[in-house]
Amino acid sequence: MLPRLKPLLATALIASLLAACGSSPEGGAPATKYGGRLVLGENSDEPACLDPHQLSTTNTTVVDRPIFDSLLYQDKDGALKPWLAESWDISDDGLTYTFKLRQGVKFHDGSIWNAEGLKANLEHMRDPATKSPLAAAYIAPYKDSEVVDEHTLKVRLSSPYSAFLNVLAQSYLAMISPKQLKENPGSTCEHPIGSGPFVFEKWTKGQSITYRKNPDYAWAPPGQHAGAAYLDGLEIRFLAEDATRYNALLSGEVNVIDNTPPSNVEDVKANPDLTFSTIDRPGHPFSIWLNTGRAPFQDQKVRQALTLAVDRQAIVNSVSFGQWKLATGFVTPSTPDYAVGLEGKIAYDPAKAGQLLDEAGWTAKDKDGIRTKDGKRLTAVALDSGVNPQNTQILVQAQAAAAKAGIEIKIESVTPQVSSDRSARGDFDLSVGIWTTNTADVLWIQYSAENITTDKRRGQNTTRLSDDQLDKLLEQARASTDDTERAGLYTQAQARLIDLAPAIPLYNRPSLVSAQNKVQGLTWDHAYGAVTFHDTWVGTP
Repeated sequence: MLPRLKPLLATALIASLLAACGSSPEGGAPATKYGGRLVLGENSDEPACLDPHQLSTTNTTVVDRPIFDSLLYQDKDGALKPWLAESWDISDDGLTYTFKLRQGVKFHDGSIWNAEGLKANLEHMRDPATKSPLAAAYIAPYKDSEVVDEHTLKVRLSSPYSAFLNVLAQSYLAMISPKQLKENPGSTCEHPIGSGPFVFEKWTKGQSITYRKNPDYAWAPPGQHAGAAYLDGLEIRFLAEDATRYNALLSGEVNVIDNTPPSNVEDVKANPDLTFSTIDRPGHPFSIWLNTGRAPFQDQKVRQALTLAVDRQAIVNSVSFGQWKLATGFVTPSTPDYAVGLEGKIAYDPAKAGQLLDEAGWTAKDKDGIRTKDGKRLTAVALDSGVNPQNTQILVQAQAAAAKAGIEIKIESVTPQVSSDRSARGDFDLSVGIWTTNTADVLWIQYSAENITTDKRRGQNTTRLSDDQLDKLLEQARASTDDTERAGLYTQAQARLIDLAPAIPLYNRPSLVSAQNKVQGLTWDHAYGAVTFHDTWVGTP
């Protein structure tokens, strides 16, 4: 639960009346008000498409979770529980999953949730025509499925996949109307149809997305109230400037803001009219990605040198005003199979950085202090989409640190689409980003050679790293059916990545959510660390 809630009223009569309205998810006070409309202010990382299987932006879950439900639900303790799947069985060899599906679920277009619907969604995720940047990678081991009866589907994998159930709890693998997938699959981007607590209403690109209540909703995940959402409507507004977003909250133009500017967090906490809450997102920390597929970062020593030259703690402190925690490696502590014991292995050591650059042959310097070899300057190009001002600040500070070591970083301002396209084809040297997910399998997504983009498949290995030892560890980890063995393999993989240095991990990305104190019942999607609204209502401050 995010904001403060009123105390429980004592009398049995009032309590019974309020119980009919439903109660908040984590032991808070009963909801007392239906109706109304809530406005959320988001940053400018607006999706290009609202089909969950085609999305990979940082705001995906916030934007899509109102519309879509998932097969499983992950609670605050990380446990996986039934949602659209009532139960499941796994074969001893880890290759077959049999899902018993919840009955009585309807999509917004009236179509019924059943085994054929689940099969259609799995096929849509992996269909090359979907051009899925994430869902297809998450279910890459999916082989085929068999409808046993109307509400039972047997799913077969080509190899054991330890993260399969985890990823099925994510919004990226949420369930789309099977009728829409069959009759009008081209409409999923512009007019998404799910089974969630809110129905998609309108998308004014560059401005907002609006939703209305689904009055028939009766299949909320565990811990949330039964029945339809309390709110009549929801609007998400894209407000690019941090100051604009924060001032919109202060003025009452919006009721809640996500991505609260770090510089304003303490002001929010001190404001009696506002509430604040945060949760660390699981997965890969926010990092500076290095393109290992071409010079200069094809050379491991140059990558290691840049990592040593950057004072990560100073950058994080400067940009976040103390709101972000320094990353200790390539997986965040809130992620299953995080490797304990590798803390402190990524150091700040400018002298060692200089030594490594000497060893790599960059021994001379030009009049600007930039190292040279064979008459060429040690230069790298960084892409900045400008979506988040903190990202720009990080690149500028990294640029200054690199210059002291004799590495020139040229920052190019590009649109998000250009940044995505150039990253996919390897036309860059540095970029910044984060990968949020609820499994250490994020390492396979980000660093397996199998996930380097080709003409046939768009992968997410932005760094274009290819290392046989790492690939073997990651393949073994995702195939392991033993928890202890899997954790050990992921620990080895995380240690290997620190040595390979394909990225510079900076901080564990939190969701920073601020709200008017009359907004009650905000909750988290724990599989991503994003705010959700099924239990939300608007009361009196």
